[in-house]
Amino acid sequence: MRGMLLLGCAALTIAAPAWAGDKAELACVQKGYTAEQTAQVDGLLAKVNILAEGEDPAMDALGMLVMGVASECMTRYDWSDAEIEPALLYEFGRLMEVGFRRHGSLAASEIAQIDAALGRGDRTSLWAALEEQLAIGMAGQTDSVSDANAEVFGLFIMETGIGLDEAKGEQVGVYLAAKAMQRASARQFTAAN
Repeated sequence: MRGMLLLGCAALTIAAPAWAGDKAELACVQKGYTAEQTAQVDGLLAKVNILAEGEDPAMDALGMLVMGVASECMTRYDWSDAEIEPALLYEFGRLMEVGFRRHGSLAASEIAQIDAALGRGDRTSLWAALEEQLAIGMAGQTDSVSDANAEVFGLFIMETGIGLDEAKGEQVGVYLAAKAMQRASARQFTAAN
């Protein structure tokens, strides 16, 4: 499961394909869960360890659920393989964000500080740095952060008012990565011809 997610995220760094999906179609997966599946997703989100490396049975089970619903959307909208990848990544990013908001170690007030900071000013360099780090992480170099990106992240975290504690910084990074995954995959999904 993680391998599929890693390969798909790496695909986000490749040039945009020659198709364009309608952004509204991305909601198909989120809206496609039955009540029972929604309860399963909610239960699994409490168990998934986003920062863990290696096998995670909860992540594997979540992946199977998401892929099942996504395959129904693929049929409904006639998505190609190139379209299903960013749709899956978008949903995984969305679920990571939901899980982090519900079960992460940052307080709701700290998440609100991050969201408020994201809404101020031009965040182009932050999003670019986040997407670059996602690509690096997906290539298996999880401990590689360039000095330039580290500076961008540090300045942003200082601006949030949360502080530069290393553990908090890692948590902020995970939250931002979930948002960046959604942004990048939505952009790829809706890429113009």
